[in-house]
Amino acid sequence: MGARGRMSAPVLCALFATLSTVAGAREDQILMLGNPAGAQTVTEKTGATRAEYSYNDRGRGDHIVATWKLDAVGVPIDYHGAGNDYMKAAVTESFRLADDRASWRNRAEQGEKTVSGEAFYVPVNAPPEMMGVLARALLKAPGHRLALLPAGEATLQAVGPLPGDAATGTRALTQYQISGLDLSPTRIWLDGEDATAAIASSWFSVLSPAARELLPQLLAAQDQADEAWSARLAAAQTVMPTTDVLIRNARLFDPRDLTVTAGMSALVRGERVVRVAPDAELTAPAGAQVIAARGRFLMPGLWDNHQHFGDNTGALDIANGVTSARDMGNDTDAFLKRVARFDAGTELGPRVWKAGIIDGTGPFAGPTKMRIGSAAEAIQDVDWYADHGYGQIKIYSSVPPPIVPAIAAEAHARGLRVSGHVPAFMNAQQFVADGADEIQHLNFIVLDFLFDQVKETRNMNRFTAVAAHAREFTRGRCRFRRVSKTPTARRCRRCCGS
Repeated sequence: MGARGRMSAPVLCALFATLSTVAGAREDQILMLGNPAGAQTVTEKTGATRAEYSYNDRGRGDHIVATWKLDAVGVPIDYHGAGNDYMKAAVTESFRLADDRASWRNRAEQGEKTVSGEAFYVPVNAPPEMMGVLARALLKAPGHRLALLPAGEATLQAVGPLPGDAATGTRALTQYQISGLDLSPTRIWLDGEDATAAIASSWFSVLSPAARELLPQLLAAQDQADEAWSARLAAAQTVMPTTDVLIRNARLFDPRDLTVTAGMSALVRGERVVRVAPDAELTAPAGAQVIAARGRFLMPGLWDNHQHFGDNTGALDIANGVTSARDMGNDTDAFLKRVARFDAGTELGPRVWKAGIIDGTGPFAGPTKMRIGSAAEAIQDVDWYADHGYGQIKIYSSVPPPIVPAIAAEAHARGLRVSGHVPAFMNAQQFVADGADEIQHLNFIVLDFLFDQVKETRNMNRFTAVAAHAREFTRGRCRFRRVSKTPTARRCRRCCGS
């Protein structure tokens, strides 16, 4: 820049070169529970695409830079990616297809395969834009079907346009579902030119500029499609008995004494097991449906005490014998509707005990809309959860310690249990003394022994500090054994006896 603000010729050339390089760039916004969390930048160059993707979730989050080239039908023939995964571990990944020979390498695997016909390589740690690349390749593929590499097959189905597109004059967005990547369809929105417009969920969304103001409408349309898919699955997989059901000749597990007894019968009436007895002692009621177990294993339904329900969690629970579960934190909208569908039988899922998250504010605030800055706000949130059928409050890591007693007192007054992460700058003993009935995650117990050194636990410290020091707390080898007068040593003796 000259004395009067003029640019030199070399600077102008460099600027024009830069502008031409990014002319085809698109910057997507990443939202977590509706809050800005990061970005994805996609740049189209001659014959190649570059994408950079990063977001921050309480100090965690992917950061991937990837480049790829496609063949004439949109299938990758070259892919390179590098960066870090959600837990900040370094990742590198490469793929190449040449002369019908595919080869790939990533942190999880490496391999080679002869390819006949088109096949789409699915990277392990890819920017979200790769989902749009797959959708466009499937649109071009015969029958909207493609083989996947290293294995599998994907299919694409158009769900329909975004309702109201024509009325609002917005550029048409169409919802597609991709099957074959997960146990439920993967949803993606393309615009009128088949460019990636959005990958949306109540938890994590990637939105192009054209879709940033449309997230509520996108989620509503996806919820409608998901509910229809779940209802079809539930109808196909569920039988609702209209009479008693008698299960005969089972090998019955008794959790009270851990025994297994052959030749046992169980009588089920409605939602209850009303009698269990040896086969000879239990007569089938008139009209009962009799199921011959033929010596197969029969046990009570399982409990999952900590999960967060998503697209297919409920169906997977039922498939694995989990008939009751505790959800330890979810959104306050779609989750309640999902539980209602479980109860109505229009979506496969267990009975659900609900815990509601409350957190403070700041850069490490957790995945909840219930973010508080005062005891009065916290009490309002406790009351909301109690009024909506929750049985428990989950205090999260950014709650200011002075507010914990107010949360606990109101929760107990409303008949709710109190649990959670131990908030930062507070140790586990203080948390329990202030009213917590339970603590989630063993790492917060280990962090209690490290409280003299590690007080900021909203960030990655809650993992890395435990990983660095947990081995020191073995019986007889505790590093605090020789300093028996320290508070940490006293806590350690209570833990391991050292």
